[in-house]
Amino acid sequence: MVYSGEYIFSIFIFLIIRMKIIDKLVFLTVGFGTLLACAQQPKDAKATTALPTAVEEINSENMVAAISAKVKHFDEEPLYYLRIGRENCIIEVLVNDMPVYKSYELSNLASPLRINGSILKSGTQTVTVRMYPVGDLIKEAYEYGETITQLGDASNVSIRVIQLDKQGAMGLNDELEVLEHKSPTTDANGEVFAGTGLPFYEYTFEFYAKVPYDLSENSWGDAADLSTVDQDILEQKMLDYYKSFLKEYKKGNKDFIARKYYQSFYVQAQAYYKSKEEIQEMWDEELELLNNPTVKPQPVKDYELVFYAHGEIAFLRLKTKDDLFYRNECAGKVKAIEYGEEYETFFGLYLYAPKKGFSKKEFTLIMS
Repeated sequence: MVYSGEYIFSIFIFLIIRMKIIDKLVFLTVGFGTLLACAQQPKDAKATTALPTAVEEINSENMVAAISAKVKHFDEEPLYYLRIGRENCIIEVLVNDMPVYKSYELSNLASPLRINGSILKSGTQTVTVRMYPVGDLIKEAYEYGETITQLGDASNVSIRVIQLDKQGAMGLNDELEVLEHKSPTTDANGEVFAGTGLPFYEYTFEFYAKVPYDLSENSWGDAADLSTVDQDILEQKMLDYYKSFLKEYKKGNKDFIARKYYQSFYVQAQAYYKSKEEIQEMWDEELELLNNPTVKPQPVKDYELVFYAHGEIAFLRLKTKDDLFYRNECAGKVKAIEYGEEYETFFGLYLYAPKKGFSKKEFTLIMS
């Protein structure tokens, strides 16, 4: 059968029109399906909140999430501790020239002391022990004896460095002893203390720690040497920081305090491999005092400017030596009432200045 040219042309036009209609129907079907899918989203679905990218954007509500997002977790998460024993002395212990422990009592520390917060990266770590005579502690405890002003032959300190894996069982039998060190002696039997007759004795020892994180940058591990700064300039900047912190604490300014704690909380959270829930617990603990309406900041006075971390951290420390309750405490403190009793809280306002942008006259102080 032979078709005319007009017939063939009309069939061709019909097919083109039909294809366009089908394309439109497909497009409409897909579009309607998309709209339907959107309409079927749960009513309580929320858009993802962008996390802050600068300290200035940190507030009380987003700090925990921001820190949690930065903390890295690993298959093995080593934690380092010190098991400390001592006799006939009171002591202070520093790790990498940062204070981690002080004991001005006769009793010993029962639990191991965790120290990851002072370990910024893998490598050699330094432990410093400062020993002092017990003073009136024996006389006060037993109501006899005399004031002890010198360390004796029997004064001694024993420290075991141990390691545990946070991803492991964390039991007593899981402890791995890294090192055991005892205070120096002068005799072959190790019974006569090397500092006998002295009012103060200090010694150091080292151990190697291997950790999967590196916090040596953007922390007090990359700080300027504040001991080289004009002390009047530094002291004034320290005072301004302390007074501002206490003023906003009194106001209950949670966002301001969150920004001040942010870097310090992050270092601690990473060093101890904290979960979001554990970070929240840290902040909740701080909020308990921050929300207490009875908080009264105390005057920043009777202090001395001291340095830690080999001059890279500055601290305003109370001068008091005789009253052991205040010894080596921060000059930044508040009083508050809880359950009808007044108590004091000393803040750990150890401050450093980042090397970046640092000059001896212009620098920013950050809580370590």
